[in-house]
Amino acid sequence: MTTALPPLSPPGHSCAGGRATSCRVRGRVCRRAARGRFLLSLFAALASFASAGAAPSGPALGQGRPRPALSTGDARRAVAETPGFELRTGAVSVREVSPRGVSPVRVVAVVKLGVRFERVEDEATPQSGGLFRQKRWRAVQLRTGDRRWEEFDLLSAALGAETIEPARRDLEALATEFEARSRAAARAGEGESAPAEPVARGPVRLDSLSALGSSAVAEVAVEAEFLLDRGAGRRWRVTEFAVAGQSSGDPAAVLRALDERKVARARAELEEVRAALERYRVERGRYVPAADFAGLMDHLSPLFIRRVVRFDPWHQPYLYAGAGAGFALSSAGPDGRPGTPDDVTPGGTR
Repeated sequence: MTTALPPLSPPGHSCAGGRATSCRVRGRVCRRAARGRFLLSLFAALASFASAGAAPSGPALGQGRPRPALSTGDARRAVAETPGFELRTGAVSVREVSPRGVSPVRVVAVVKLGVRFERVEDEATPQSGGLFRQKRWRAVQLRTGDRRWEEFDLLSAALGAETIEPARRDLEALATEFEARSRAAARAGEGESAPAEPVARGPVRLDSLSALGSSAVAEVAVEAEFLLDRGAGRRWRVTEFAVAGQSSGDPAAVLRALDERKVARARAELEEVRAALERYRVERGRYVPAADFAGLMDHLSPLFIRRVVRFDPWHQPYLYAGAGAGFALSSAGPDGRPGTPDDVTPGGTR
């Protein structure tokens, strides 16, 4: 039996601590004094389940259902294209669309995401002096699109460890609970493979956990509330979303903060490669003659560089072109297009 996601908070819910300037009343999402949160609101919900309550009741028996402000298909596309995400529309299940004439337009949807885990040494468990160490799951990446993953460490640096890390631990607890249930189900079936029931906490549900060696990928469903308006070309776009009362604020602003962290990481990685190129030149008398970054790494690793990098934080290959007398080394930057003002170079400017 599938575990149902609990409904969102009812109208009239009041924010904890009285820190909000307004609360969710008649379909409006809380706006907090804290800085806007975007990706973190999908996880911060794990630390604030108490704010989730009963959903508003539907229309009375015999009353006609009001016409929605937009079609389910348009709502699904807008949610899938939330800034910072590139989801397939099939990953979005629309549950509710506010009626026409109500402002702002509100959509309640369940979004399916992926979380990648790695086994790490459990620092909370006393370890013996033997070879075998107690391990636990550590959430390392969030899937925000097809073959697109964001690192939790970058999210934590950009959005604040005080909010990301508790939610990250709750995701790890869900993975641990799901794994324990799977093992119990296998024992009950005398070793036969038996899928465990999904495990849920508030609006977040872990549906499956596929482990291979020291890593695993979990499929996670999150119920969220989205506010929409019409942008350029009258196309619907998400301007804010919330999970269990945790508001994203301005998604574009938070995305810019995350890009700033990515720029810093890209510049540091390029600087490591530049230093390796200089070591190569000192020993060989020239720079690496290669037409791309993959060829460069083949020449530098493992003698001149310890850590091999191939992709920038935006999941695009780093760029390299070199001859004996010089080289060009860069990242295409946030827009993914080389030769534009946001390109990143070692020790250079955007």
